[in-house]
Amino acid sequence: MLAHPTRAVALPFALAFIGCQAGGAASTPASPSPSLTQSDEPTAGPSLRRFAVADDGRELAILCEGEGSPTVILEDGIPSETGGIARFASGPLWDDLVAETRVCAYDRAGYGQADPAPNEPRSADDVVDDLHALLAAAGEEGPFVLVGSSGGGMIVSYYAAREPDGVAGVVLLDVPAPTDKLTVEEAPEVAWDHPANPEHLDIVPEFETRFARNPEPMEAPLVVVTATGGQSNVEDQSFWLQVSPDARQVELEGGHNIDFDNPTGVIEQILAAVEAAR
Repeated sequence: MLAHPTRAVALPFALAFIGCQAGGAASTPASPSPSLTQSDEPTAGPSLRRFAVADDGRELAILCEGEGSPTVILEDGIPSETGGIARFASGPLWDDLVAETRVCAYDRAGYGQADPAPNEPRSADDVVDDLHALLAAAGEEGPFVLVGSSGGGMIVSYYAAREPDGVAGVVLLDVPAPTDKLTVEEAPEVAWDHPANPEHLDIVPEFETRFARNPEPMEAPLVVVTATGGQSNVEDQSFWLQVSPDARQVELEGGHNIDFDNPTGVIEQILAAVEAAR
């Protein structure tokens, strides 16, 4: 296992994954589940909804609250210890963002209140397919500002590249650059069928190697937020600036869970992306 990962050196996302499993600084802060009602229709108040995202009836859960456009979609890291709903809905960003616009968080396959993931290697396209189907089924219409924490940044950046018409902005929260040097043999925890990976993501070929060798360009404006004590440094995370013609990077004080360590700074960056999209 890795030593404590909060060093100002480049730490690839897959190694950050291992740090999470080792109980290092990459672990998602535990948050109590909010008190929710269930509804099939979008509402201004908090309402947990579940929708099928595949032909086999597999369902994911989504929670949205607030009014206004664009809608902020909050994407948790990989792994997602509590699921995105528990992390964000009771976290320090939620209320301030909801006061300004509509905000959604969701549980990916295998986490929280979502159904288990298919028992097979899953690609970045599979995860983006799930999110796209969930938003459509929930009646959540763009434009969206996508906010991805840690490995969730890979998901939202690829979503923006593949679904450009619905994305008005992307914010990455301490997302290390991918690497094509990692193998499953040296990092078995990232194998698709490892117990630490209930989402069954094929992380090495489908996230690390794929995006390291072929960064997917997006049209949407991009903000790269790098934590001073996060999983990697400014130079490493500047990798992401190449994927958007309108990209900027900001360094904020805090650790890898920068939304918990410096919520004021993170909220400022997200709302700036929201205002730019209006």
